[in-house]
Amino acid sequence: MPRGKRFCYDGMRCALIIYFPKKWAHLAPGKAGTVVTAPVSFVDLAPTLLSLLGLPIPSYMQGKPFLGPAAAKPQKFAFGMRNRMDERYDMIRTVTDGRYRYLRNYSPHRIWGQHGAFMWQARSYQDWETAHLAGTLNQAQERFWQKKGFEEFYDLEMDPDEVKNLILDPGQQARISEMRQALDTHMIEVNDNGFIPDGCPIEGYEESRKQGAYPLRRIMDLAAVAAKGDATNIPRLRKELSDPNDVVRYWAAQGLLILGNKAKDAIPNMQKVVADDLSVHVRIAAAEALVNLTGDSEAMKLLIRTLDKNPNARVRLQALNALTYVGDRARLALGEIQNAAESDDEYLRDAGRYLKFVLEGTYTPASPCYDTEWAAGVGARRKMLVTPPK
Repeated sequence: MPRGKRFCYDGMRCALIIYFPKKWAHLAPGKAGTVVTAPVSFVDLAPTLLSLLGLPIPSYMQGKPFLGPAAAKPQKFAFGMRNRMDERYDMIRTVTDGRYRYLRNYSPHRIWGQHGAFMWQARSYQDWETAHLAGTLNQAQERFWQKKGFEEFYDLEMDPDEVKNLILDPGQQARISEMRQALDTHMIEVNDNGFIPDGCPIEGYEESRKQGAYPLRRIMDLAAVAAKGDATNIPRLRKELSDPNDVVRYWAAQGLLILGNKAKDAIPNMQKVVADDLSVHVRIAAAEALVNLTGDSEAMKLLIRTLDKNPNARVRLQALNALTYVGDRARLALGEIQNAAESDDEYLRDAGRYLKFVLEGTYTPASPCYDTEWAAGVGARRKMLVTPPK
């Protein structure tokens, strides 16, 4: 389902139909056939079940109960997100009230249509990319293959396909401001871990809540500066590259990566990061930026070495993704990419196969990047686990 479930548009929306047996009809918010317009999210289901059972709701649960004695007042907004999807990295946050949707893109340097091996088994994705490569798409269809803006805003009633971005519409600024604030508040409330790169030591519920480990408000502010891609913010990004917090430095490096050619003044700073930074995540981001800017040999060696040697599969995946976006220079890593394509890790394997096809000049949208034999084996093992003994 292109631009559906895995993206932050209204393809995220699911129907919710609840049946109340006669014995429990008193728990219903209205008579049979009633339509309730207040948003409900999947994270609300577990607290609602506990409420119906009269059990306490743990404080760590993000959702709100919408039925039972502990039911919260109807919510105004529902929230959504996109982070790593299998082998591809992205970061989007969104909020909707059912009529309007606001989105914030923290990875605007990555196109919507990043190749995903599992998704690309679908003929719909294959056909869409084939048309893109042939240059036969209209402007709205082609946007999927372009880089993103920092923010999007849609009227879901007037524009259900979400192709007319109203983020600059003067008549919508008050509503946009309200939804921006609602999204910020929600991200703080749930201690949004999405800004922490995969494999970082503070990743996770407990580690990210340790005193001083994850200054989220400050990181959110810096990530927004980074994602806007404004070259006037280079002095701040250069300064933040020296911060003692790994995640702060990571978003400073991401900001310079997002700026692309506009970050040339920061080349010496990024070279120092590649040589000396204690965080491999920061070094990967700076290295990708440097390779694209100058073909820097030390940065390229860093990416190849990380892909080949790092003990963390997700860190290796980040290096492999960086190599995917440095063009033909990635040929220097063909041996390591081939090793990734044969890895026991499914995401390294899928991403490695894709990049190998591209670098060899044999890629087509139908190229077999997804390991169907591996998936069939997983399916068989799952079947063995759930099939009751005879």
